[in-house]
Amino acid sequence: MYGHELQSDPASGQLSDEERDKRHAEHVAKYMSRMSPNLIVHTGGVKLAATGDMAFLKAYARRRASLSDGGDVSIIAINQILADDNYGILHFRSRTKRGDHVWERDGMGAWRFENGIAVEHWELSNGPKWDAYYLGGDPDFRGDAIEYWTRD
Repeated sequence: MYGHELQSDPASGQLSDEERDKRHAEHVAKYMSRMSPNLIVHTGGVKLAATGDMAFLKAYARRRASLSDGGDVSIIAINQILADDNYGILHFRSRTKRGDHVWERDGMGAWRFENGIAVEHWELSNGPKWDAYYLGGDPDFRGDAIEYWTRD
């Protein structure tokens, strides 16, 4: 099947913020347990492209979430998945919002696995648009990509 639209859980609108946050944390913890503590991540972007370890990934995720409304990226459609025991590619449509700025796009995530555990991840996106969106959230920043993503 190609282009499966994701459906929201009708009950999610009835959840308190605390319950929604708890469920999200449980979901993230479940998938983080399938990643190597030595995971290597390659971010999107051109000016903001960076490579880092698991500590960097955690700081990067916090920073991205702080630059967007609603906790960063919402996956709105899964278009295609191709995977074997060594690599996986996910093609999807996502949306990120900050105020009135809505960035909807197609993107891909690539994964490398060893013994069933994710050890490396690449974010594949339109690099100039990636930079424009995220730099727009902190237009006065001057520095390199690692400093940008690990900034509090």
